[in-house]
Amino acid sequence: MDAHDFAQQFNQLYGALYRMAAKRVVDARELMSPETAALLMHLAQTGPLTLSEMALHFDRALSTLSVKVAALEADGLLARQADAGDARKALIWLSPSGRQTLEQALEVLDAQHLTMAAEQLSLAQRQELLAALQALINLLPHSNPSLERTCHDNKIV
Repeated sequence: MDAHDFAQQFNQLYGALYRMAAKRVVDARELMSPETAALLMHLAQTGPLTLSEMALHFDRALSTLSVKVAALEADGLLARQADAGDARKALIWLSPSGRQTLEQALEVLDAQHLTMAAEQLSLAQRQELLAALQALINLLPHSNPSLERTCHDNKIV
């Protein structure tokens, strides 16, 4: 099998895996909005920011962002902490609940379905599968411009 044939077969198998094990949402109210996901992902990548810094990063009015941050704070997803370098500033950061919520929102596959299937594989098969997937990931380019563009196009409303 040449590399092209491998890529086609892998793509078909990955598609089948996704269709069979994708995490399903029963109630749309459980979904995180793209704007909230973008804000939480941005904070996860940059670390704590002031409200002014966030407004610059997202190109949004301070007042608009302030309302969004206050709502996410009320939901327990964000927390404020004093800036050690300047007591007048407050840094906005993911709360433990915010980190957990973001991690769950980014999961694409249903862990329960995968666990049931993995129980039918031997330990060696599970290790081989993970090692092969990790090897493939390591060979892929570290940045994908189309994914980066999608992430940055999400605006905070």
